[in-house]
Amino acid sequence: MLTDKVTSVKNQNVIEVNDVYKKFKNYHDKSHNLKEKVLHRERNRYDESWVLKGISFEVKQGEAVGLIGRNGCGKSTTLKLLTKIIYPDRGNIEIKGRVSSLLELGAGFHPDLSGYENIYLNAAVFGLTRKEIDKRVDEIVRFSELQDYINNPIRTYSSGMYMKLAFSVAINVNADILLIDEILGVGDVSFQKKCFEKLMEIKDSGTTIVIVSHSTDQIERICDRSIWIEDGVIRKEGTPVDIHKEYLEAMEERRLLRKQMEKEQRENAAKQEQEKADSDKRNRRRKERQEIERRREERRQRRLEGDTGEDTSKTLEELQKQTASELQKQRELEEKAALERAKQQEVANSTVPDETPIEVKRVEFFKREANRLELVVKEKNFEIERLNSVVRQKELEVNRVISEKDAEIQRLENVVEEKEDEVERLNAVILEKEEELDRVNLLMMED
Repeated sequence: MLTDKVTSVKNQNVIEVNDVYKKFKNYHDKSHNLKEKVLHRERNRYDESWVLKGISFEVKQGEAVGLIGRNGCGKSTTLKLLTKIIYPDRGNIEIKGRVSSLLELGAGFHPDLSGYENIYLNAAVFGLTRKEIDKRVDEIVRFSELQDYINNPIRTYSSGMYMKLAFSVAINVNADILLIDEILGVGDVSFQKKCFEKLMEIKDSGTTIVIVSHSTDQIERICDRSIWIEDGVIRKEGTPVDIHKEYLEAMEERRLLRKQMEKEQRENAAKQEQEKADSDKRNRRRKERQEIERRREERRQRRLEGDTGEDTSKTLEELQKQTASELQKQRELEEKAALERAKQQEVANSTVPDETPIEVKRVEFFKREANRLELVVKEKNFEIERLNSVVRQKELEVNRVISEKDAEIQRLENVVEEKEDEVERLNAVILEKEEELDRVNLLMMED
């Protein structure tokens, strides 16, 4: 007797989902034809993402069940499995009766056909025969409120009119099981109320309804039970009011946690940006110090080269003075020797006897005249040498004055460089103080 009772309850289930798993492949770079697959095998690499991880639930005849959960938890995938658009990788699903799904309103509508023609086309997609459609077409047109536009091409419809016609077709299929995915916001306010009343009418007629929606109020008004799916598994199920309260609290907690994480990420990003700015500042200061040291080294090298040049110029000046003095002494000795030779020649000429012939006297006269001219030339040469010596002395004096001025200029340049060194040293001290202040500020921020 107990066995018969269990069998009777079991037979009331029109939907049975038993330990269902479903995965999808996320390709890194999917090939689109055979040639690409052969030539670029590495592009066919993919990761497996398990959307459903062993869900199980039952839906009884005439029961309305709502599926809730955040985006990506597997709600819509579950509806697609129930409509057999896709199939599970593991587990099995059993459904009894005709299924009508409101997953994508208007799927199969042709834009160039009229609204009336698209009613037949879309109803055929739901599995209705021509006779069944003929019986329901007037009710579909009346429910859609598009009597004045039903013979116009679909491409001329507004988005609201398009959705009204699609919902009217799907809702009038008279199926045993109705699957709805986020479509209760169809058309204007009055039409939405009309759709909701139609759903309540369908429920009262004994049709089984499974709804996926983020609107907990609608589910509470329509459904007898809610199933909360979280990360591919059923976290909890029960009466809508109780389940929705826990669900909303969990979503709010998740939102606050996500907000806190985003805040921490922003703070970490700001901290990293500040650290990067501090690092760039320290690098800039280090480069400035290196530049200061380089300039100091260049000035030291210039000072060393300037001192060596000054010593060399002084040594050269002394050598020039010494050489000029030696040349002067040598010229004086040569002039004295020339004068002695001239005197001796005059004495020798004065001792010539008067009895010498006239030709001899003439020869002697020309010799004396030649000697005299030679002396005159020597005197002029001596005068030239003396003047050259005076010029050289003046040049040496000028060079000495120039050297003194250069030394004074070099001294002033050294003073300027020393002042620049002092300024750069002070700049380096300022940089160090700024770095110390930055470290103190960083410690205060960390505290």
